[in-house]
Amino acid sequence: METVRCNNSAKSRQCANVADLLTGRDTMPITLKHLTLAVSCLAGSLMLQPAAAATPAEQDILRLHTGLPKKSMDSLFSYTVEWRQDEQQAYHVTGLSFLNAEKYFDEDGRDRVTKKIITSLKDGMIQLDPKLRGINLTQTNDLPQLKIANKAGYSLTYVMFRDYTNQALSFDLQDKSFSADGVKLAIDLVYAADVEYLEKFTAHKSQTASQGTIEIQIDQQTPVHIKTDGKTTAELEKELAQAVVQASLSSSALVPHIVNKDTRNNKPFDGSEVQLLNLAAKRISIEVTDPSLGVLMKFKFQDENATVKVAEPRFMMGVFAVAIALVLGYFGFRSRKKPL
Repeated sequence: METVRCNNSAKSRQCANVADLLTGRDTMPITLKHLTLAVSCLAGSLMLQPAAAATPAEQDILRLHTGLPKKSMDSLFSYTVEWRQDEQQAYHVTGLSFLNAEKYFDEDGRDRVTKKIITSLKDGMIQLDPKLRGINLTQTNDLPQLKIANKAGYSLTYVMFRDYTNQALSFDLQDKSFSADGVKLAIDLVYAADVEYLEKFTAHKSQTASQGTIEIQIDQQTPVHIKTDGKTTAELEKELAQAVVQASLSSSALVPHIVNKDTRNNKPFDGSEVQLLNLAAKRISIEVTDPSLGVLMKFKFQDENATVKVAEPRFMMGVFAVAIALVLGYFGFRSRKKPL
């Protein structure tokens, strides 16, 4: 026997009619109205939010304080945010922007950078059903500050920033300590050539730094300065792990790298990164001035349901389309079987 479960009480009568159709209790001819009710019931079941949200809004917050790009060319800045619906699937989206120092240099440059990267992630969420968009992105009073916070019934799982613009960046949890909130951090240095190099158009792809510095500051502590001159990213990460308090060098990635097929945005893990898994601080700042280097900043939040599958925005749209097609096919088959 086929069973239809309807979770939305406001549509219980409609769903009951659909159940009669599927089980054969209703012998009336199948009409467009019945078909519409079936699709409506199915859509409500797929997209219904939790009746009682266990996770309060803004339990998980991450703030990014933006800087100004330093390269006088279009350089990549992107970030991926993943969140999980309580006791259900996780979803992630990526926002991708290209920033040019020649366009962002005046007094409101940092504000406009923040607006641009907020817009990029909102554009990435367009393909995701509004009911599944489990985060809020805000900029307070036009300040150069991006705030990412979970909505009620959702929780953040990880956020990864990829900066190839050489801007100064700062991160905090809005007055909470990273260790107290269970948020783990990682710093992964990468080569800008991995996203800027074009095969057959560029003669050489550099695999070492050129010249510059890396500065990292934790809270109000004395900043750590590392010279990059001609070193590999592995050598620089080893130096940082030794110089930064509470840091360690890891051969495994804190969060996954590959989230889509855009090679400008993603690269395989290079085998090492600096991790701060129990950082007793409220703020971390980083600035890379070497134009041949980029930095990936990773933040991993507590996720009790990490084994549940992650759903892509396009995948959810496909599931919905397939469900509608199945309903249409089923009713069409029943119509053909009816005696004339």
